Amino acid sequence: MEPLDLERLLDHWRDAYGEIFEVIETSDAALRRAYQREAMALPPAKAVKDHAEGGRDAAIWFSILEFLKEYPDQHVHFVTNNTKDFGDGSSYRYPMNEDVRGLEDRLTLLKDFDQVVSKFTTEVPGEDAEEAATQLLASSAVRDGVAEAALGLSTLTGYDGLSEGGAAERWFAWSATPEVELLAVTNVKGHAIEGDIWYTATAKWLLYGLAVDEAESLAGYVACVWETKILFSAGDGMGPTLLTSGEPVPPDADDEPCMKLLRELKKRAADLAAATRNVLAAQTPLEQLVANRFAATLSGLDLSSAKFARQAVEQAGLMNGPLQHLARHVAEQQRLVNGPFQRMARQMEANQAAVQNAVSTPGFRLAQQAAARMAAAMPQLDIPGNAQQPQSGDDEAHRDGAEQTEQQKASGPDTPETEPGRG
Repeated sequence: MEPLDLERLLDHWRDAYGEIFEVIETSDAALRRAYQREAMALPPAKAVKDHAEGGRDAAIWFSILEFLKEYPDQHVHFVTNNTKDFGDGSSYRYPMNEDVRGLEDRLTLLKDFDQVVSKFTTEVPGEDAEEAATQLLASSAVRDGVAEAALGLSTLTGYDGLSEGGAAERWFAWSATPEVELLAVTNVKGHAIEGDIWYTATAKWLLYGLAVDEAESLAGYVACVWETKILFSAGDGMGPTLLTSGEPVPPDADDEPCMKLLRELKKRAADLAAATRNVLAAQTPLEQLVANRFAATLSGLDLSSAKFARQAVEQAGLMNGPLQHLARHVAEQQRLVNGPFQRMARQMEANQAAVQNAVSTPGFRLAQQAAARMAAAMPQLDIPGNAQQPQSGDDEAHRDGAEQTEQQKASGPDTPETEPGRG
């Protein structure tokens, strides 16, 4: 293990709390008085059996008093459920009563954050809150945020769901962002804070998408219900915050509204798949190769194989021509394409600008020849096998191809181009 770096941990939590709170530094004088108070076992410190404790409580107490004295126009609301040591705010034990004399009217104790909410917010009537919350949660922006959050669901023991055919299905993670629809909203509470209305609500979501099994192989389409508690606001640009969530469970087959929504999600997924096939319709021999080799096989590949296929297409994305044409189509229709193709398109598009600057150079001819060689070789590739370890014959072919490439490069730009589809 690495040496314990306490300063790094202190900095981490100071930064984390600093994003939420303004930190009041504890002065040397407050610390000195606090531990003198602990040594005497006087409140808010105390004696426990054969020793005294409470120096940190006393440091908090003296920091509050210093703040009140430094800012005479400020009122402090001290949030603590430690009424045993600090009191309930109506009276203070000796010598705390002398510490706070003259400041009592500017110090209020609150027991918890429920009291904070009640003190500083205006509650929105229940019906109004529920109507507004339902409308906000059903919006595409919130559903997209929930879908991204759902993508992080994973387990070592598996979740229960329903397969595309309606049978029980055990799944372990999503292979791509699932489709999301709102099922129900309950326990809505709304509070107005300085002009903004914030809501908390329990929301049930219907999720439907491609999932993987315990072996990280695609398990097909799975449906489940996911219950979450969400904090959100009607303000512009304020996305939802996931507070808590439960474990996904199978949809209730007897719940007709849920089943109707599930049928709509299935139709949407089928439409997306059909649109994907149209986007990937081949226009050239090389596009035909990509469409046939990847689009038709990704649904049956395990994740390691899909990773290999994705890397191959990303490398091909360095070349201009048909693959760039395909990449642009995929990027433009990325909402219609499943997860792996979205990543392919983004990688290809990222390389496009660099390729356009290089199309007039001798190296461009070399890239075209490499693309043709790849097109001829890929139909013979065993994708799962190559994802694990190259065969010796492949190594020899790779070396031969590298030698031939160097010879072509040395021969200059007048070297005839390889015809598409030939090695």
